[in-house]
Amino acid sequence: MATVALSAAAHTAVPYLPPFAGEGILLGIGFALLFPLHAATIFRSIALDFRVRGYARNKTNQWRALKALPGRVHALLVGLGLAGAVLLSGAFSDDSGLQATDSVRGRYYAVDTTDPQRQRIEVTRSQYEALSKQGQRFMFTIYGLIAGAGGGLTLVFAKLDDWAGRP
Repeated sequence: MATVALSAAAHTAVPYLPPFAGEGILLGIGFALLFPLHAATIFRSIALDFRVRGYARNKTNQWRALKALPGRVHALLVGLGLAGAVLLSGAFSDDSGLQATDSVRGRYYAVDTTDPQRQRIEVTRSQYEALSKQGQRFMFTIYGLIAGAGGGLTLVFAKLDDWAGRP
């Protein structure tokens, strides 16, 4: 899920490509798919902590479990983190203070976030598309980083659960 989201964020960074249509639906589906992953991770850590008191909360055990994961998993997690950092730095590089809001009958609007009154201003279509892509890049990147971190935590707690089961 993280790789797909970061790929979608990278797609929005490519010039001359239109922004995603239905971004809210894609992100809604993505977060709905993330919920079971994070819920399973939380329940697994709580169950492990009840079974072996304090084992899952111990930072030393968590660090050992992370280091015990295969090298490919480490490479994937680091790659996802670096890709997310690069995409976020690109999303933060625009300091115009404009955020795309909506389009009505061929007119495009944005909100000036630097203005305390947050006034809605009219922008050109190309500006609107660029602002939309920037917002999508930010949201897909955040989702990708949350998904990658959740997947990494799931693997760490699975390793801890495996170790706690041994005598």
